[in-house]
Amino acid sequence: MDSKAGKAFSFSASKKSSSSGNISVKTLPEGRGLLSRLSSFSVKSSPTTPAGSPPPSPTKHLKEQQLNEDIAAVHKALDYFLNSNISEAEAILKPRYEDSMYYSLGYSFILYLKCVMTFQHDDINNTLNVLKHTIALAAHERKKDGGWLDNITSWVKGTTLEDVKQMTVVERHAELVYSEAYLLKALLSILYDESVMSFLRESLNIRSSYSSYMTLEKYVDYVKSEGKDEELDPNFTSGVALGVGCFSLILSMLPSSVVKVAEFIGFSSDRAHGLQVLEAVGGWDKVHTSTTVSSAMEAKTGLRRPLSEMVLILYHIVLSKMIPLSDVDISFGETILNDCLSRYPRGVFFLYFNGRLMVSKRLLGRAEEEYQRAIDTQKDWKQLQHMCFWELGIIYIMQQKWQKAYDLYTILSKESNWSKAVYIYLKAINLYMLANETSDETIKANYMKKVVSYMEQVTEKKKKIAGKSIPMEKFVARKARKFKSQGNYLLLPDLEILNAFAAFDFMPVDILNNTMERINVELNRLLSLDQEKLPTNYYDDACLAQFLRSITARMLFEQGQDIKTMHQIHEQSLNFVFDNADNILLDHYIFYFSHYERALMLILDKNYTQAEADVQLILKSNERNHYGVGSGPHAKNKYSLASSLVFKCHNCMTQIKLLK
Repeated sequence: MDSKAGKAFSFSASKKSSSSGNISVKTLPEGRGLLSRLSSFSVKSSPTTPAGSPPPSPTKHLKEQQLNEDIAAVHKALDYFLNSNISEAEAILKPRYEDSMYYSLGYSFILYLKCVMTFQHDDINNTLNVLKHTIALAAHERKKDGGWLDNITSWVKGTTLEDVKQMTVVERHAELVYSEAYLLKALLSILYDESVMSFLRESLNIRSSYSSYMTLEKYVDYVKSEGKDEELDPNFTSGVALGVGCFSLILSMLPSSVVKVAEFIGFSSDRAHGLQVLEAVGGWDKVHTSTTVSSAMEAKTGLRRPLSEMVLILYHIVLSKMIPLSDVDISFGETILNDCLSRYPRGVFFLYFNGRLMVSKRLLGRAEEEYQRAIDTQKDWKQLQHMCFWELGIIYIMQQKWQKAYDLYTILSKESNWSKAVYIYLKAINLYMLANETSDETIKANYMKKVVSYMEQVTEKKKKIAGKSIPMEKFVARKARKFKSQGNYLLLPDLEILNAFAAFDFMPVDILNNTMERINVELNRLLSLDQEKLPTNYYDDACLAQFLRSITARMLFEQGQDIKTMHQIHEQSLNFVFDNADNILLDHYIFYFSHYERALMLILDKNYTQAEADVQLILKSNERNHYGVGSGPHAKNKYSLASSLVFKCHNCMTQIKLLK
């Protein structure tokens, strides 16, 4: 692979520019104007040269100097980008991305974030081209093999610790950039190319990138063990830590069956280690022991530091509220976030994270303010506004502000390509709720006409990623079909979708009490129906209402509201689901989600053994591909949102084991 990358370069004097995204390979200079100053250059000792080594050649020293200058410029561009000055960041990076591996990496990173938010094929293709160019630039600077025998050895064994020891500073950075760019390219290619061969090829590239990170980490550990920390610069170590930390965290959250396979082919999953290396990048590991933020700020200015901090914030503040995770420290995540906001007060990502923090505290008004600040701050990329629109839409659904939510999802359905099916379904249910609240029959009829039209569009707007349908899109498509089959009717669709988005955890007490009243009204209506003439999907609706009631009761229980009564309601509602699950025709997911819901309450009761049994029931059904709960032709099929529930269950098992 390296030799192919090297052959791609033409060291001719002529350079061709390209503004269309099609990369033209140019001369790779040792540094702008630096080689012309070789005659007057005096060799000085490099701080990264090991003791006893011969002094570096002028060319080697100049390459290191140019590397440091490039990193400093890219660092400045990253600071601009993270503070929402995207055009300024691009103005620094774009002119030189074709002849500097770090400029190219910085530019490709910005393009990467843009394309995963737009999901436009043109953006993806352009990003892939720049990433390929970044890989080629890094390959040119990597340590060259000695011959065909070394090439075979390197292919079989990968880069070894001894190889890294013999590298120059520039070569080690090239190895790091090469691994980073290859990882980004592989992840993007899997989304872009849905073929099996592409998946297998890029999976091998991910494995190669992982192996390189592990070797670079061994080198960092080796240098530290030798007491030569001064030979390590934070730009390099922060990059190694970012890669190792992300791999460790992601692998630790995968199902155990997947982890076993991953470990067999060389991956390892150590969540605690992943968090530790990410914290060490900014000195945050010291906060746990000294409890003083100032001690964390000791010259930790590595290029990847803010990215490592973003991963930590994402883990502690965002993911921890979506799935049960171990080693979560929300106050610690808030400390890091506040420090980032002090450095990037206009940063849309950090304002977004602050909005999520306010939501997790059930301070919906404060959250709305933070999201609006982020929207007002970011004008260059609509995609960054879109993620705030999404969060605001969820808040408005919780608050029953149907018109506001409808308006936001209308914007998203027009401007965002992530999931047209979900956006249109959300438009439909918000308009449906508006229609049910209006007393004007003409307005109601007009609303319902639009709702029917939207529901008919949901299925046709579904898409595939990496050859697979998106679970949430399959879910809303089933709901849209159910709406039509029931004569344009759905029971509490807003609450059902909020559960799918794990948003019940964010409801304050007043909204939860209102929710309980709404559910009780629907249950009383269902129970008053003539038992001899029940509608076809009666048990689907009754079980759904009882399931939603159980979640609401647990949320009120957690917030100390009438604890004994809420515990009884929770148990009664779930028992109804379990007793009537075999009568469910369409929404078989309710049975499995109800077992997970019972496990969550059992954890609160510290009944870990029974909680584990409920979680294991879900996992074993998935492992054996054996379902069979409910009635109807689809009872034995995989239920809606099964993958997300299994993902939660695996992490819940980790939590239970720690609590036990």
